Amino acid sequence: MKGSDCLVSVVTPAFNAEASLHRAVSSVARQKTRVLEHIIVDDGSKDNTLELLYALGTEYSHLTVLTQRRHGAAWARNAGIEAARGRYIAFLDADDEWLPDKLACQVGFMEETGTLFSYGDYWRCFGAGEARRKRVRGPAALDYSDLLRGCPIGCLTVAFNQEALGKVYMPDVPRGHDWGLWLRLTRGGGAARRYPGVEAIYHVNRYSLSTNKLGKAHDVYRIYREQERLGRARSLIYLTEHTLRSLIN
Repeated sequence: MKGSDCLVSVVTPAFNAEASLHRAVSSVARQKTRVLEHIIVDDGSKDNTLELLYALGTEYSHLTVLTQRRHGAAWARNAGIEAARGRYIAFLDADDEWLPDKLACQVGFMEETGTLFSYGDYWRCFGAGEARRKRVRGPAALDYSDLLRGCPIGCLTVAFNQEALGKVYMPDVPRGHDWGLWLRLTRGGGAARRYPGVEAIYHVNRYSLSTNKLGKAHDVYRIYREQERLGRARSLIYLTEHTLRSLIN
């Protein structure tokens, strides 16, 4: 093991993902920084996702396959976090992908600067071809108060140091649970910082949970009230700002 190699556990939830799963798995395998493990949690898929995962497991020795009955992406991600053994935990959805330098850039940045929680810019892709993609840019740093007002972080870009921060889990809501984790990671005063480059691709599709704006607003409100223990008035004020920012993005 040299430098930043084999320090990362990658967590991927998968539900009926046979059409895109190979792309995601291959993008992790192509990383210039080798991963310790890529944990994929099948969330009760009804298609051939599980069969494909077992086949991919014979090709990639770092692949770990977990299964559960259909509970949703938050449960699946939390199962992956629970199983993760690496210094860093990173997230990638089954329909997204990383460019080959992603982990080298991110882990190198975190090791050099002592950053415990990082994220990056990414490409939002609406179809084939570079003309149909848009760069999503984040601020240089975000603290807890910033994140209460919105979530400019793409889950597919995030990694956090579990050796330093411990195993921190996502709230059990269908949408916005990744943002709930970012709040938990920064509530004690630490900041999330952006690593350089644009090394991840988010593929937009009409089945994405994030396209349901009304449902997401309900779940965001639940996180304000149930996780962050904010009053109704303050929660509604933050929810309004959060919703406006998500519409702009």
